[in-house]
Amino acid sequence: MKFEDQLRDQRRKAGLSQEELAEKVGVTRQTVSKWETGQAVPELMKGKILADLFGLTYDRLVGNDVTVDNPNWEQLSDQIDWTGAWAKKYPILQDYQHRTKARMLSQEVADLYDWVGKELGLSDLDTFLVVKDMVYQHYRTHRKPAEK
Repeated sequence: MKFEDQLRDQRRKAGLSQEELAEKVGVTRQTVSKWETGQAVPELMKGKILADLFGLTYDRLVGNDVTVDNPNWEQLSDQIDWTGAWAKKYPILQDYQHRTKARMLSQEVADLYDWVGKELGLSDLDTFLVVKDMVYQHYRTHRKPAEK
């Protein structure tokens, strides 16, 4: 979404007039109008103030969000410790690794992963996505009512 459209949408969602937004950001109503019509863009600091005001990242506000189509996405994703990141919310992700059978089961899952990829002729990423989806579908149909 273009900056001017995002700004107008966010301002309206916040229930602010152009004048009220201008006052919060420290500019004139005419300046806000120019931003919303694409006649001007805010300087960086004003853009950051706007993003904070609307609870967005600056990149999201100006339309530069990272998307799956971004060629750097996989490279960025590979640099993230996903287990560590999710373990903050789900401690089992770190705890299970210390259980006696976890290493053996991990190898069996790895073998299954390789087998699925080979049988279906998939790339590594597609294999990951398919196996993840298969496990999720099983979880979804077999979880206990209290977990739903």
